[in-house]
Amino acid sequence: MHDATRALLRLWDVTDDAVAHLGAEDWSLPLVPSGSPGAVAAAVLGTGGTDVTDLVTHLTGVHYAGPDRLREALAEAHERAERSALSSAPSGRVLEAQCLDMCLHTHDLYEALGIELDPDIACPAALEACRLVSEFVPRLLARSSPRPTCLHLLVRAWPGGPVEIDRTLRVGDGAAVPTAEVDADADAFLLLLSGRRPAGELAEQGRVAWSGRTAASLVGV
Repeated sequence: MHDATRALLRLWDVTDDAVAHLGAEDWSLPLVPSGSPGAVAAAVLGTGGTDVTDLVTHLTGVHYAGPDRLREALAEAHERAERSALSSAPSGRVLEAQCLDMCLHTHDLYEALGIELDPDIACPAALEACRLVSEFVPRLLARSSPRPTCLHLLVRAWPGGPVEIDRTLRVGDGAAVPTAEVDADADAFLLLLSGRRPAGELAEQGRVAWSGRTAASLVGV
C-alpha cells in the first residue's frame, strides 16, 4: 500500500474511533470557527457545518439521522475507503484531495472535542495535501498582489524537519527571482491557508516563518 494511502486511512481510523466514543452531549459541540474564510478550503472543500453532528453528517452523506445511525454510516464510509485502497487505490491529485479533506475535517472534530491529534498521524497526510495546496498558491498570490511576484515555498513534514516540498512560484512576467519566502510544516500550512490558525500563533510556535511583502500578504499579516 502506498504511504499516502496509508496516511489517509490512518485519519479515517482516528476519526471513526473518536465518533464511536462520542457521548450524548458531544454531538452538539460547536466546531471552532475559523478566523477567516480560508481561500484554499473555500475553493476545494465544502463546509463541515457548525457542530459535530453536522461534520459527521458531511463525512457520511447520511442526513436526518441519530447518533447510532451516524456511527454506523461513518464505519461504512471507512470500510469503503479501505476497500478502495486495497483494490484500486486513488493516486495523484485524487489522493491528495482526499488527504486535504480528511486532514481538515479530522482537525475540526478533534478541536471540537478538545483532543490533541497525534502529529505522527496528522503530518504524513498533511504533507500529501500540501502537494495539492501548493498548486493553488499562485492563484492566491495573484489575488493579493497585482504586480509580478515570485515566492519561494518550503514545506516540511513536521516542525524543524527536512524540506519535502521546495517550489519557486511565479505570478506574472518579470518576476524571475524570489523576493519572498514562506517556510512551514505541512499541518501548519494547511491550518494557516484554511483560516483555522492565525499566522502569528503558528509563528510563535516555530511552525511558520515568512519574509517579504508577498509572503506577509499570503499568510494574512
